[in-house]
Amino acid sequence: MYLTTKTGPDLAFPIGCLARYMTNPGPAHFKLLNKVWKYLANTLNLGLWSHSNSNSIDCYVDADWGGDIGTRRSTTGYIFLYKGTPISWNSKLQRTIALSSCEAEYMAIKEAIKEQQYINAILSELKPILAGTAIECLNIYTDSNSAIELAKNPIYHARTKHIDIQYHYIRECIQKGVSKLIWVPTQGQLADGLTKAISNDKWAQFIAGIGLKTL
Repeated sequence: MYLTTKTGPDLAFPIGCLARYMTNPGPAHFKLLNKVWKYLANTLNLGLWSHSNSNSIDCYVDADWGGDIGTRRSTTGYIFLYKGTPISWNSKLQRTIALSSCEAEYMAIKEAIKEQQYINAILSELKPILAGTAIECLNIYTDSNSAIELAKNPIYHARTKHIDIQYHYIRECIQKGVSKLIWVPTQGQLADGLTKAISNDKWAQFIAGIGLKTL
């Protein structure tokens, strides 16, 4: 768990899944845990590298709708990158069951924006130390057009009636200009590996995309 929160964003989803069964693990869980140990043994030289000159902090956010078989809750995944290197990430089950993929993505975006506001608060306190260096944390990349439209459109829709009021905090942040939702194709969604199991090819793209390289 320490690695997943400090230096290993690639471990966030698998460890998060296994942690759900800590109170009553079975043979299948220990089998999967052994795979994690093997992965760690084969990736000891992987480390976080800065590979961009950009001064912006970009966020990628995704959700796997109803991915947890036991509860049918969705998994939220987000990752913030500065100079191409992860500085904050998360992978966790959503607190309530989403009734649509749009709602699952919308709930994930809400969590990402909360983290974004926290990062902006830190940047504000660091202004005297940064000596005029402008670091912007604004853009949030999602592959859900429906969630973007829901966030931008203030008109009431009966089909989104069930979405709790707290999630419309997203609209307020967009209208104030403190957050900006940008569509990104699923192939370029770097948070995909934080929400579900993916193929080896996609995993390699995920590792490269978030700045994990051989030391």
